[in-house]
Amino acid sequence: MPDNLDWLNEHFVLMKHKTVQEAVGNSHYKIPFEQRELAAQNPLAEDYLKKLAEGGLYQKASEFLAFNIHQRALAWWAYCCVLSIKKELLEKPHKPRDISDIGVKKAPEIPDWAKKPEIKPYDYKSNPDYIKMQTDLSTIKVQTEELIKKLPPGVWEQHVELKKKVYAEFKKIVGMDPDEMMTKALSQVDEILAMPAEAEQKAPIYKMKKELEDKIEKIRLDTIAKIKEAVPVKCEGELLEQTENAMDAIYACITAPTDQNATNCLNCGNECPETNEGLASLIAFWTYGNLTPNMDQVVKAPPELAPNGMKGLLMKCALTEGGTRSFKERMQLYFDIGREVAFGQNNWSEFMKDREPPHKKPGLSEFAGFLGRKTEPASAADHPADEPRKFERFKG
Repeated sequence: MPDNLDWLNEHFVLMKHKTVQEAVGNSHYKIPFEQRELAAQNPLAEDYLKKLAEGGLYQKASEFLAFNIHQRALAWWAYCCVLSIKKELLEKPHKPRDISDIGVKKAPEIPDWAKKPEIKPYDYKSNPDYIKMQTDLSTIKVQTEELIKKLPPGVWEQHVELKKKVYAEFKKIVGMDPDEMMTKALSQVDEILAMPAEAEQKAPIYKMKKELEDKIEKIRLDTIAKIKEAVPVKCEGELLEQTENAMDAIYACITAPTDQNATNCLNCGNECPETNEGLASLIAFWTYGNLTPNMDQVVKAPPELAPNGMKGLLMKCALTEGGTRSFKERMQLYFDIGREVAFGQNNWSEFMKDREPPHKKPGLSEFAGFLGRKTEPASAADHPADEPRKFERFKG
């Protein structure tokens, strides 16, 4: 929260309306529902704006300022905000994502500590319990043969003959005798354990999964192709040319608001309205006040048209991918820029002496939208009661 002393000896010299209600009635500003009580408690526009900023509500404060700042200053504010985000992107560019990557299944990046350990095929024959069991079975077999020899003559033969009859009846019903079933079961276990991972993919369920994935991929590729046909993507050179033309048009219209310069803003903005520069160019046209330049009949722009465009531009700039600041930091910076402009500290007059406008400077080295000037807190001794407070007036 900024200190109250930050506002001392500073004045919003470029505000159009003295009270909040005048901004509502004349500029069609709509007080947010949650700010109605604050607006009622602070009827003066300057006090209301200060309370919003001191509460950290920079987005709401910027919106109100957009409805209550002079039109030409509003266009300069938009120009400065675009300069600011362009400077950020120069320092930390953002690589646009190719639309063809949308929907592509990507393998997740799993850290080593979270990876599933490699599972090797289980060799049950080397298991100590299995080896012991085989040894015990061999011992039992030897003992059984010794016991058979001790049986009375003919007993074992009768047992064998009876077993054959039982097994034969069993096989008629099941299709194989118990010994054959056991042998087959063991062989199947060995086959499964020895089966490579690729062989599992031949199962019907995996085949159905592959067919479904292929269908989904075909739909995805067809959708992307249709999107690219319906919404062609501009090449980097074309986009750069259009945004540079838009910045040129904005600066020309601010420094010399003529019918021709306003028309240029409209045309340049319509070429790239999806960009920050294009939207700012349209805002500069709307602030001109006449929607039909170069014509005899004047059609006044609705008072809320440019401010609402400014609201959209602030949000668009704040949400721009890349750069060095977060959304919250950008919103605070854009309000600080607007505050400088409203104070009359930040305007175009000092840049007009240069042949090149600020956006033409390599790397935006000299001016990136924000001056960062602060008025030092003044004491009563510094400003006697009979001496008027001094502040920097608008020079444009």
